[in-house]
Amino acid sequence: MQLSASWGLLQINLIFVNRYCIKVIKIMGIVISIIGVLIAGWAIKLQFFSKPQEELDLLKLQFRTTQKLSLQVQKELEDLIIQYNGWYREMFPNITYGAYLEEMKSSYKKNLSDVLLNNIVSLNPTKSTIMSMIKSLETQFEALNQVQSQLNILRRQLSE
Repeated sequence: MQLSASWGLLQINLIFVNRYCIKVIKIMGIVISIIGVLIAGWAIKLQFFSKPQEELDLLKLQFRTTQKLSLQVQKELEDLIIQYNGWYREMFPNITYGAYLEEMKSSYKKNLSDVLLNNIVSLNPTKSTIMSMIKSLETQFEALNQVQSQLNILRRQLSE
């Protein structure tokens, strides 16, 4: 009889332990779920709402590099115009060297000024907007490189 009473108490204890374990597991599941939601929220915040500093630094670098090349090309074109008295000569069909230089200066003020860069940075652009701007600056940089190459070829031809 004593064995059966011990066995009964053991079964009762196991039932209580079992219920306790189930409650602990449920609580752990809730805690893990809350932690998962917090981590997901933090990741979303970092991805979409934080300032993309690395991309912004790249934008500033590309902007400054394009600015510098534009000023350099403008200076080389102006020197060429002065040296060969080419203000009214055609650079392209219906476009004179002087008109091209004026357009470059105007474009610089509109698209490559320090004021524009400061405005862009103050707007806290998204990563995709920054990447789009960088692509546009790369295109401008390549176009300026081509103009610079054409000016170098022209300068060599005129000096011969």
